[in-house]
Amino acid sequence: MATSLPWLPAAKPPALAEKELDVWRASLGLSPEKLENLEATLTAEEKERAGKFLVPGARESFVAARGILRELLGAYLGIGAGQVKFRFGAQGKPFLAAIHDSPLSFNMSHSHGMGLFAFAESSEIGVDIEQVRTDFKGMEIASRFFSEQEITELKKLPTLKANEAFFGYWTRKEAYVKAHGEGLSIPLSSFTVSLSAQEQLLEVEGAAWSCFALEPATGFAGALVARGENWRLRRWECAAGMAEMG
Repeated sequence: MATSLPWLPAAKPPALAEKELDVWRASLGLSPEKLENLEATLTAEEKERAGKFLVPGARESFVAARGILRELLGAYLGIGAGQVKFRFGAQGKPFLAAIHDSPLSFNMSHSHGMGLFAFAESSEIGVDIEQVRTDFKGMEIASRFFSEQEITELKKLPTLKANEAFFGYWTRKEAYVKAHGEGLSIPLSSFTVSLSAQEQLLEVEGAAWSCFALEPATGFAGALVARGENWRLRRWECAAGMAEMG
């Protein structure tokens, strides 16, 4: 479903040039010490939000994901993770606050202990990761929310392959919706994506979007979408000890 290209280890983010897309993968299963360091970078509001999670492990995943995002943003900006300020769009999508005076765009997604973090200069981007579940009734969801072409393609596949393909479609479509920043106001059936492992170009409402299938880890599907064409994608491995990288 996705090209199996290497995720390169990096001690800190390299310089990000125009038309470059950086995507980082990270395990959210961190030590108590690392989680404590990350939580110290969060705002009071973020800590309050973390405290409201009731599902076991959900609080730790939120702290890890938000903390790693802050570390990476801080490293790109050359400031401390705790100094990163956000503003939010109408549908809740986070952006860098105006105080940073930076064109850096970002998006993140996490699922069952794995996270993806994407960055670019001056572009709308979205990323999604999902754990591929064999017990998930993907065809039932697809029949309600996917385009006719996608449903037709899924029906051609044997059950196990169709289930895997469902998550390939889902992550591509979710990444586009997140890049667009309008949330559930965009029907998933209103556009069609391909399961090609190669970069694909989406033409939606007269605009061009580049879509990359990702292979975050065994048992996971992922995708990254950015507005425009001719992007250079770079995959990075986020080390667990990145708290000192800024």
